[in-house]
Amino acid sequence: MRVQSSSGPLRAQAVAGTHVVVLGFDHDRTAMDDVLGFGVERFDHAGGRHRWLDNRLRFPQARRRWGSNWNPFQTFAWGDYRAEPGRTYTYRVHSMTGTPGEELTPVSTVELQVRTEEPGVHGVWFNRGVYASQAYAERFENRHPSTIPHREAWRWLSRGLEEALLAFIGGVGGEHRELHAALYEFEYPPVLEAFRVAAATGVDVRLVAFDHPHNRAAVAAAGIDDLVVAWRARARIPHNKFVIASDGGTPRAVWTGSTNITENGIFGQSNVGHTVTDGSVARRYLDYWTQLVPDPTPGTLNNWVDANNPMPDPWPPGISVVFSPHTHTTAQDRYAALFGSARDLVCVTFPFNLDPRFADQLPGDHSALRWLLFEDAGVADAHRSLVTDPETELVACGLVEEGGMKGWAAEHDNPFSNNIEYLHTKYLLVDPLGDDPVVVTGSANFSNPSANANDENMLVIRGDHGLAEVYFTEFSRLFNHHRFRDSLRLAGHQPTPGPETGVEAPVPLVAGHWWDRYYDEPARDHQRRLLAGAP
Repeated sequence: MRVQSSSGPLRAQAVAGTHVVVLGFDHDRTAMDDVLGFGVERFDHAGGRHRWLDNRLRFPQARRRWGSNWNPFQTFAWGDYRAEPGRTYTYRVHSMTGTPGEELTPVSTVELQVRTEEPGVHGVWFNRGVYASQAYAERFENRHPSTIPHREAWRWLSRGLEEALLAFIGGVGGEHRELHAALYEFEYPPVLEAFRVAAATGVDVRLVAFDHPHNRAAVAAAGIDDLVVAWRARARIPHNKFVIASDGGTPRAVWTGSTNITENGIFGQSNVGHTVTDGSVARRYLDYWTQLVPDPTPGTLNNWVDANNPMPDPWPPGISVVFSPHTHTTAQDRYAALFGSARDLVCVTFPFNLDPRFADQLPGDHSALRWLLFEDAGVADAHRSLVTDPETELVACGLVEEGGMKGWAAEHDNPFSNNIEYLHTKYLLVDPLGDDPVVVTGSANFSNPSANANDENMLVIRGDHGLAEVYFTEFSRLFNHHRFRDSLRLAGHQPTPGPETGVEAPVPLVAGHWWDRYYDEPARDHQRRLLAGAP
């Protein structure tokens, strides 16, 4: 949901997802001289609560004060990450003046009322994905979740992802109900137990699982060997993670996304679970699943996918499904073409390498803001020199180390990971705030093997504004979380942050012309206007 409002020199827009509301501000530059920043009040209608949003960057004089009525946001965008699905919030955005160190005075005010999204045809659940964060360090003192009573830390990290998956599995109990699943990493005991319980209550459960010793040991420990109808051994990488729910032989919904059934998948690295409650889409998944049961050789499955999963050109409105492996890499060509087609904004996550189709589009000037988020700092750094457009930004995931930011707690590594620590999602957003948004999401890593070698599945959803806004708000949350940490890392390698890498070291709030760069620098000017909904 998106709403806009303006009053005098101030304009603002709120973009509401499920757990995140992104706020964009714009202001007449000629009236900015006395503005120290923006303050935001939030009113939670369901909870009956009011508070000022906090700012961790403070005026040096404002000791022990965190609210934006004392320490305004010296930026033209902010995110509220404490929203709940299906709730109504009112935000009052103020331009603030006064004296640093004292409570500031609102000058201009706009009011925005939004309702956060909740599941419909599409249900989307992002886990927290930020074990390495100030929030976890302060709330749980960086202790392992298993040491925190009442599973509080597990629930905080899951942020509804585990609960939604268990509910999907458990929501089809009874005679004539079926669950068909294809799973890559399949080790997390509560999910295996959920399948066992479903079968014990009359559900016909049939699983295709990657033939790996860890999976076999977990299945044996859970006592569900009889539910596995095929151990997938012949695929290069059987990378699917989907579950189909059917009723009396009729498919009605599918769970898919990037989440492996492991502690790291559900609680550590950033992941998404995505349900589609649409019989025709679920039927396509079941037809594909049926082909996996004989554990086909790559060539046999490639030929079936080629014949039964043609890719439309162009992508039509609604939901398209892309299965792998094809015999060709057309899917990669099409995703890269989407990346290059954005008019205002493109957002994309890369948990592994950067395919040349995307890298080749980094040089040059472009009309769109282009935000690329990487798991691996080495991959991001290797491609920064290709960027010649200030509106293209590459950010690598990371954390605040001991002493990395004065007054901040040290953040700890993800304890569940032995490979991917921060970012495991695979999604591409094209003009998510525009008239014709496109969301590409699923299990494929935007690589050639994910198109022509591995078992994979992707959704391409065109024209669904609410869905695009959910994905955009979650991308914005993670991108800004890691953008800040990446700036700390890069600033340590240059005496004057900025010219060499285009990033700036975080600094305390200032009373001077903090705002000039948001009008003078093309990328900041574009972002200011886009996120505020300005012409």
